Amino acid sequence: MGQTAMLAVDSMMVGHYGTDALAGFAFGSSMVQTLQIIGLGLLMGGMVEISAAVGRGRLDEAGAIWRRSLAYAFVIGLASVGLTAWAPELFLATGLPAALAEQAGRIAMILAGSLPPMLVYVASVMLLEGLGRPAAAVWIMAGANLANLALDAVLVFGFAGLPALGAEGAAFGTLAVRIGIALAAVATILWWLPERRALGRAARSDHAWAAGRRQRRLGLAEGMSMGLESGSFAVMTLFAGWAGARDLAAYTIAINVNMLLFMIAVGIGGATTVRVAQARGRDDPAAMADAAWMGFAVFGAVALAVAMVLVAWPGGVLALYTADPALAAAAVPLIVLMGPVHLVDGMQRLIANALRGYGETWLPTASHLLCYVVVMVPAGHLLCLPAGFGAYGLVLAIGAASLLATALLFTRFLWLSRRPSGERTVPRAA
Repeated sequence: MGQTAMLAVDSMMVGHYGTDALAGFAFGSSMVQTLQIIGLGLLMGGMVEISAAVGRGRLDEAGAIWRRSLAYAFVIGLASVGLTAWAPELFLATGLPAALAEQAGRIAMILAGSLPPMLVYVASVMLLEGLGRPAAAVWIMAGANLANLALDAVLVFGFAGLPALGAEGAAFGTLAVRIGIALAAVATILWWLPERRALGRAARSDHAWAAGRRQRRLGLAEGMSMGLESGSFAVMTLFAGWAGARDLAAYTIAINVNMLLFMIAVGIGGATTVRVAQARGRDDPAAMADAAWMGFAVFGAVALAVAMVLVAWPGGVLALYTADPALAAAAVPLIVLMGPVHLVDGMQRLIANALRGYGETWLPTASHLLCYVVVMVPAGHLLCLPAGFGAYGLVLAIGAASLLATALLFTRFLWLSRRPSGERTVPRAA
């Protein structure tokens, strides 16, 4: 959640710097956000397997899985950096004006450099959460967000003779902060964590291909699932750009609010995955279902409260992003609509996380392919452009696709949780 808070603050700062700068930041960060979410999904297999190992009382296995995850994080992050080398050309090919495509490409390349350290941090936080010690990650991220805010104030607007870098300044600040949190998280595990000795020492066997088979299979499924969803949202940003500069800026603010709220679901969902997987490691089906239902209840209560705030006070939220009255008139209806939309969008992610804890591999991926690629993208294009609803139509399409995904995934969860214990097949770690 803290990673997304940083990007939300970046968008707020850049939005106050200028609408044109916000458009470039929106496109550049949307590309990197898609790669980041894919990387997060690819690493999710590590969280599931670490939690199951902790449930079995095998901290040495958890340590080996973490060290393997660090290697995966580096490889995934470096591959992402390589993919953004062609970012300006890709943006230009989508029909963006040359100046906007160039700016978005530069921002994407700067932010992509932060992906290797960011994924190392994510892999380390997954170990801390699996061990039941998330407080260390909370303190690291709290400091990171304060540092990011200070860097944004200096780099975006300029200070004491330093030039104002606008959107690029926000990207450089995020890069610096993410390097810092990666170092802090690894140092915490190696030198502060009480269980550090029980995690074992690094060995060549940690990276044996066969040892990570199940971890990679779970991660590949989750990476594809989250990638399909995030990639579909990136396409929706493109549709908003085709609709016009004001629609793009309004949609950017609305989707930024949704992204920030979505991280509540990711955070609660991650904790739910840990608890469900730990119960799976103990071979306790009743506890698995109880952990899932608790996650659903906590998220539902938090999300409902947030939705009420968005519906009742959209202007207060919007003031964080812009003081432009024309942009405010376009964005307020989107923020109001985002209240109920984020309820179902977040709930589908929470249910998908619970299913991962059950050891479910490909059904959430198939659900996201159907709901977000097959349903949301065509519906978004139709409602935004031919139907003339603009950015509002895009948010409507997000809500419809998320509602369908929630229904499909919840049906699967009910089937798994209500089967008699003797018939339930609970996957175990390879």
